[in-house]
Amino acid sequence: MASQLDQATLAPRLNALLPLQVRMGDLNSNTAPLRDWLGDVPTVWILADYTCETLCGPTISIVSNALADTGLSAGRDFRLIVVGFDPKDTAAQAQAMKNAQLSPRSGLSEHSVFLLTAATDVGTLIDAFGVRTVYDREHDQFAHPAAAFVVTPDGRISRALSALAVDATSLRLALVEAGQGHVGRWTDQIHLLCYGFDPASGAYTLAARRLLLAATSISVIFLGLLIGLLLRREFAAR
Repeated sequence: MASQLDQATLAPRLNALLPLQVRMGDLNSNTAPLRDWLGDVPTVWILADYTCETLCGPTISIVSNALADTGLSAGRDFRLIVVGFDPKDTAAQAQAMKNAQLSPRSGLSEHSVFLLTAATDVGTLIDAFGVRTVYDREHDQFAHPAAAFVVTPDGRISRALSALAVDATSLRLALVEAGQGHVGRWTDQIHLLCYGFDPASGAYTLAARRLLLAATSISVIFLGLLIGLLLRREFAAR
């Protein structure tokens, strides 16, 4: 069985478009295609088994708490979407997972949705994220990698972060990237010049090359402004 569980893998398909036509329902039985759940802001997606307390529960807790610490505004800058991939899971089980694991801070509850997907569409959805699950018959659960996917407003996978090791800084930078200039402050763009995404760790790390590039860019801008100021003073003195 151990060898089978090792087959639960993640191969993120960055910039791939999610299957926008797949229909999903929320806890109030409202059903709509995936495109309608995106809204017009970046979204953070978690694929979960709503009866799994050992991995999926902590994943939702860690990611939602990190989101609350980003300093970004839920609803305005991002939304959290959790999707159940076990067709046997019910809305009551999804609600119980939400109540037990979702951070109550920063308005996350109002701007997070827990969705259910029909059995016929589960494979299409998880395949689009590059996730491969393995059914564990002994425990009646699915083995799968723990990841938090950041998706652009138009439904493209921007980043896949390590869910159990994610931090607020990495999530903020990923959301700023996915927001394409509409999320965060100008200082976040400077941080993106200094930090690079490391696929091996699933997080953003300080990159010496990027740091040098950022320092050079700032120096060039500063020198340009200084030269412009000196030239302006010289023309004014004539």
